Amino acid sequence: MPEQPVEVPTSSDSTEAKSLPEARRYQSIKLTMSIASMALNVVVPLVFLLTGGSEAIRNLVEGWTTVSALVVVLYLLVAGVGLQLIEFPFEVYSGFIVEKKFGLGKVSIRSWLLDWLKGTALQSLLLLALISGMYWLLRSQPELWWLWAAIATTILVVIMMALVPVLLLPLFYKFEPIPDGELKDRLFALADRIGTHVRGVYVWHLGDKTSKANAAVTGWGRTRRIIISDTLIESNTTEEIEVVMAHELGHHVRWDVWKMLAVSTVLIFVSFFVIDLALVAWIDSLGLRGIADVAGLPLVLIVGAGVSLVALPISNWLSRKAENAADLYALNLTGMRDEFISAMNKLGDQNLSQKKPNPIVEFVFHSHPSIQRRIDNANAWSPPAK
Repeated sequence: MPEQPVEVPTSSDSTEAKSLPEARRYQSIKLTMSIASMALNVVVPLVFLLTGGSEAIRNLVEGWTTVSALVVVLYLLVAGVGLQLIEFPFEVYSGFIVEKKFGLGKVSIRSWLLDWLKGTALQSLLLLALISGMYWLLRSQPELWWLWAAIATTILVVIMMALVPVLLLPLFYKFEPIPDGELKDRLFALADRIGTHVRGVYVWHLGDKTSKANAAVTGWGRTRRIIISDTLIESNTTEEIEVVMAHELGHHVRWDVWKMLAVSTVLIFVSFFVIDLALVAWIDSLGLRGIADVAGLPLVLIVGAGVSLVALPISNWLSRKAENAADLYALNLTGMRDEFISAMNKLGDQNLSQKKPNPIVEFVFHSHPSIQRRIDNANAWSPPAK
């Protein structure tokens, strides 16, 4: 490969000129909806807490049962329904209407609603278990509840990581082992070159629902696998797919999944610790019966959301660093600069990514470097000396 930057393959100027405004509009809407969702996660619980709505629901369910554990469950069911009614219009607009408007979504409203119901039910069950367990700890271990809650949540996250590719994702998408042929041979030969064992490369049938493309390393241990969407396979050459695979192998070799888990673990422990401080500090001023009063759940949600928002730029910065390192790994492993750049351009066009987003937006909200930044890095890359 030449040492100097090369002229990169891109879409034609007319195509790019046409796609840029569309990508900008799409990303602007998605960002607005993301910010609105974050705001709802703070504003709704705050209003609920300050207007006495939370105490009213607690008093209501206490009229049905005096068992503390059941009070928590019934409170969550009643409050959860109310919150979903508020959030549902935003989710329909962002997840279905916008995707259809920009030609990305392929599913009918019926299919979308079915996926939404499955996702909401799964999320609700997990939250029900997590929050019920948290309030059991608040009642039984008031001094160190936050420590045990953080440990339990971390264990749950690790378990969920293992289940994602074999149990959770198959609820929404079809997967199949990559078929025999040149592509499979090249991908497994690539893994053999670096002496790593890949338990499987699977075709992710994303194209049944969207025209977007993606690839990822999911799971850990016996469930770890690399998934490549059918949309990415259809729109890229074998060489372009190989360099994308090399990027995913970079995550595998560099243990990026476990590094980001470590970051998440720190955030989990900090969140529960700060929640404990907030409950103790504001229990009297909010008129709560104690830190184990389920009417204080909105405060828990507000503080948790606040910690996540503060940590968002930091966690995204670390994620972008890992992505840049995986890009560099892929380039060093394959030497395919032109193919990497071509794949990035196609990925950006296919996903309506804004290739040069606002730097502040990128810093705060993006877990991946912008397409243009990845292309610039590739152009500045020099093959390692032999």
